[in-house]
Amino acid sequence: MGNLFALYALSKGQIPVQYFNLMEENYSKYGLSVIQLIQIGKFYELWHKPDVPSIQQAYSQAELLVESSIRSRSLGVTPPIEQVASLLDMRITSPGKRSLLQMGFPIYSLTTYLSTLLDKGWTIIVIDELATDKSGPKQRAVSQVYSPSCNLEDCPELSYVISIYFKDDLLGITLFSAMNGHSIMFPVYWADRDKVARLLISYRIKEVVIRADSEANSGILNKIYDLLIGWNLFP
Repeated sequence: MGNLFALYALSKGQIPVQYFNLMEENYSKYGLSVIQLIQIGKFYELWHKPDVPSIQQAYSQAELLVESSIRSRSLGVTPPIEQVASLLDMRITSPGKRSLLQMGFPIYSLTTYLSTLLDKGWTIIVIDELATDKSGPKQRAVSQVYSPSCNLEDCPELSYVISIYFKDDLLGITLFSAMNGHSIMFPVYWADRDKVARLLISYRIKEVVIRADSEANSGILNKIYDLLIGWNLFP
């Protein structure tokens, strides 16, 4: 994808502010399983502010696993930076006096780590430095968005994203592959949902997108949970 968001001529101190503002925006666009990498010189870096609650701590996939009576409790959520560091066997540092955790790797290593991260269900946002003739602070912009079902650079198998739309007792189902443009759309009643599970066996589903025509109350969350478990799509 192209320039979805630009960080224009920002000083070094301003970059983290824009980085985390964009992070919140990307959570709303792509869900909570997002890793945001920013180019700093010859490295890609991932940042985290340990003393600031993030949207991930407010809304977690773990909420689908607990009873409504205890949903109001604060749930511990491992920050993405810790999950990624563990997954890639890397070290997290806190340079200088800033209350900022960071980890990183050389730019050329991105292709090495992409498949590992995507296989674990992460969506990866890459912010690159823009090539300009101007001196002064670097300009940066989102250059790529990689997601588990839409990584066209390394796709040995045909992958699909499934979109599920909830409206009362009716489900709208869409299966789509970014690799060949193939798509299937059909409605199904909630009572007939088990029939869809047999159809999905034939597809390699790497992403799930859910939209509900109501607020995310305990009833709809339980329906989503039951559906994902029944269709073997729960992570």
